Amino acid sequence: MNFINYEKWLRNQLIPNLPPNSVIVVDNASYHNKQFETAPTSNSNKAVMRQWLKDKGVQYDEKMYKPQLYKLVLAHKQQNKNYCIDRILAEHNHSVVRLPPYHPDLNPIEMAWAAIKGYVGSKNVNWNITKVIDLVKEKIASMGPIEWEKLCHKVKDIEQEYIKNDHVIDLVTDEFVIYADDESDSDEGSDSDSDDEDNDSQDTQISSNSLEPRPSTSAGTNLMEGISFLEED
Repeated sequence: MNFINYEKWLRNQLIPNLPPNSVIVVDNASYHNKQFETAPTSNSNKAVMRQWLKDKGVQYDEKMYKPQLYKLVLAHKQQNKNYCIDRILAEHNHSVVRLPPYHPDLNPIEMAWAAIKGYVGSKNVNWNITKVIDLVKEKIASMGPIEWEKLCHKVKDIEQEYIKNDHVIDLVTDEFVIYADDESDSDEGSDSDSDDEDNDSQDTQISSNSLEPRPSTSAGTNLMEGISFLEED
């Protein structure tokens, strides 16, 4: 799939069949995220950077050097992204919501595909492409509104689990940062062979310890407390 083919499908197949004021949820495939107007890169000249900043209403000094202009571009790049499919859908009063990167578990379509692939894999023992196509159609035809509703509810449950465990992620992230700092400090200040040996010993100890679970900074609290895995239905 590429953007040209995706745009054709979008205009000719999807949009004519959408209810008014629909919300389209997309993942992070490249053809979903083609930008209508890309921001200048570090290789762009100053005139291009100045024009982009001017168009976005960002103030700058004419005396600024190229690195300074590019720093301004980077600071305002994210909030000024303009995606092609967003513009196309907005023309028909539809809007787009993008999933967080690397979170297929927040997309019921991904779960549906997983169910389809599992069904095909269990039925197609001879790996015949014609049989594969028939099995895909067979499974899709059997997935009605009730199954889709279950998948959507399952995604909402996963989302609530993420929200409930945000504090755990913060703690784990802090722990990783601390370990990295400790390990980097042990490599500094080696002025002799004996110092090198001591540092090697420390490095080994830190590396092995970092593989072991660390307790939370809160007494009696496990870092992974509250995290659960959804069982297959």
